[in-house]
Amino acid sequence: MTLKEANCGDVVRIKGFKGENLLLKKVMAMGIRIDELFEVLKKCGRNILIQKDNHRLILSKEIADQIEVEVLQQKSSLKEEISCDIVDSICPEEGKPLSPKNRPKGKWLFLHKICPFLRD
Repeated sequence: MTLKEANCGDVVRIKGFKGENLLLKKVMAMGIRIDELFEVLKKCGRNILIQKDNHRLILSKEIADQIEVEVLQQKSSLKEEISCDIVDSICPEEGKPLSPKNRPKGKWLFLHKICPFLRD
């Protein structure tokens, strides 16, 4: 099973990595090592938020798909996967590359969406 397939609230143990050595070096530099325990907190569009102790990391689903894990504990929690429909202006649809055409225009777009009273 890969980290991408883990559900929100799962506590997982890193079993290994598949893929190229460059990816392995980057992931290990972030503190993700074999036999470490992490909790999957959230899945938002193309990203996965994981936590170990007080440290949180955000990984893309492409990288998470190359990390093999074992689920040790499944917690029933209120944490859930957030689809791209909710955050469509911030993260593009899964599998769709981020290009200038589908990037949000204006740096305050998301803030104006959630706080419309801040518009000019």
